[in-house]
Amino acid sequence: MASEDPSSSSISLAQERACFDGTFVSTLAYGALLMLYFQLTQVLLSRPNRGRMYWAIVAYSSILFPLATIAIGGLLKFTELAYVDHHNDPGGPVAFYTSHLTNRIHVLSQVSITLVPWIGDILMLYRVMVVWNYKRWIVIFPGLLYISRVAMSIPLLISQTRPKDTGLAAKSPIFSTVFYSLCVSLNLFVTIMISARLYMMRKKVETIMGKLHASFYTGFTTILVESGAFFTIWALTYVILMSLRSPMKEVFLLPYTHVLGITRMLIVLRMAQDRAWSKELATATASGVLDWQVSSTHSIPLHDVPASSEASLPRKYREDSL
Repeated sequence: MASEDPSSSSISLAQERACFDGTFVSTLAYGALLMLYFQLTQVLLSRPNRGRMYWAIVAYSSILFPLATIAIGGLLKFTELAYVDHHNDPGGPVAFYTSHLTNRIHVLSQVSITLVPWIGDILMLYRVMVVWNYKRWIVIFPGLLYISRVAMSIPLLISQTRPKDTGLAAKSPIFSTVFYSLCVSLNLFVTIMISARLYMMRKKVETIMGKLHASFYTGFTTILVESGAFFTIWALTYVILMSLRSPMKEVFLLPYTHVLGITRMLIVLRMAQDRAWSKELATATASGVLDWQVSSTHSIPLHDVPASSEASLPRKYREDSL
């Protein structure tokens, strides 16, 4: 019997460690997503005005969070099977994973992992339009990237859940490279366009609203959240590690879905808290005039306004603030 190649054993061990670490990071990311969902639910239940935007937020979060929950549940169960129930199988957990891709738990998890980015990036396309004052040309390029990525995710999903289909299985690395390249391109474009727009409008917003209230919309944290920059950096790091064929790529791949969910849930939470950019605010900034009396309740921050600045608000908003 031929002796095992030490270098091959070392690579396998590195992959197993990376998968385990990735699962651990995924669990932490889901915990953060869970807290954000509870906070969002609390905010929504306390809102007195429940118009179209309110129900849109409810519907969006009610789809995103369950899918993320199914994804983490499937990942944890499949990890348990690989590292506990079958840890003595030939080839170890990595071999178990590659030979059990048709497992129903794995398939269900992969379907959820595929669907989360579908609905996650729809929100970013919408936010680009809002920030750019509904200029439809701004979403033509990212819209094409989105459609291409959705189309590519289908053969990628099939290749990852049907290993016996040798034709698709052989092309799985190509599908994966194209898919994640499209994902990074889409999110990088969206992040740059939103960040650039918010930075360019900083002076106008300060002129209209004053520096205090403008900080809610043009501060560094606001730009970071509104543009989804954290997920873009995360996805870009994964693509770089994938191109280098580093086992560490699993640490960024496995939490991929839940990091995306966190960034989207943060945006939705800001929308529910009346702190996100709205159509009214974008229009007012572009025109240089802010009509306080007709602005919707989700266009001006009405919460946590310092007492020293409360007198500067119109009477209507001083009376309604809580």
